[in-house]
Amino acid sequence: MTQLTHYGYGGFFVLKKENNEPLKEALKLWEMEGPCQSCADEERKEQVQFWDVDEIETLDSYKGKVRAIRAVVTKADQEKPTTWCFAVIGERARQVSRQLALRIIRARWHIENTIFHQWTQYWNLSHVFRHDQNALSAILFLWTLAFNLLQLFIYRRLGRSRRPKDPTDTIRHLVEVMLREVATLPAPIPWATLLLNTS
Repeated sequence: MTQLTHYGYGGFFVLKKENNEPLKEALKLWEMEGPCQSCADEERKEQVQFWDVDEIETLDSYKGKVRAIRAVVTKADQEKPTTWCFAVIGERARQVSRQLALRIIRARWHIENTIFHQWTQYWNLSHVFRHDQNALSAILFLWTLAFNLLQLFIYRRLGRSRRPKDPTDTIRHLVEVMLREVATLPAPIPWATLLLNTS
C-alpha cells in the first residue's frame, strides 16, 4: 500500500480477517453508522446495501488514509446474501462511487479466482506457484518454454510443413489435445522433486 501511494497509484483490496486492521476498525464504525445506501442493479438482478467509512488510519504499516466499504448483495435466486468487504487507498481511487468500487473488486476477485483456482484445481500447481514472490515470473517462463518446445516438436519431430502460411491451425489443434490430456492428470505433479532433482 505504501509503494502504491509512493508511485501515485490507488488500490482496491479484499478484506477478510475481522481481527486485522483496517477491517477491525471499519466493522466498529459500520455498526455505529449503519448502512448508507441501498440500490437495485437491474442488469445483474440484485439488491445491494452499502456501508462506507473513509479516512481510517489504524494501520501501523501504512501511513495513508483508507476507505473501507462493505456491500451486501442479495439475489432473488439465492438464499443467503453475499458480503464483500474491501479497502480503497489513493486520493483518486477513494473518490469512486460505491457501485464502481464493488465492480472493480468483483472483477479483481474474478481474475484471482479464475487464475489461481484453475491452476490448483485443473493444472495441479502447488502453493509455491501462486504466492512466492517469483511465482508469476516462473509461470510465464514455463509457458514460454512450453511454447518453444511445442514449436520444436511440431516443426522438427513431426516434420510438419509451414503450409498454410499461418501455422496456428496445427498448433491450436495440438494445444487442444494436450490441454484435454493434462487436465485429466490423476495426481498433482511433484514439481519440487522434478525441478530440484540433479541426478
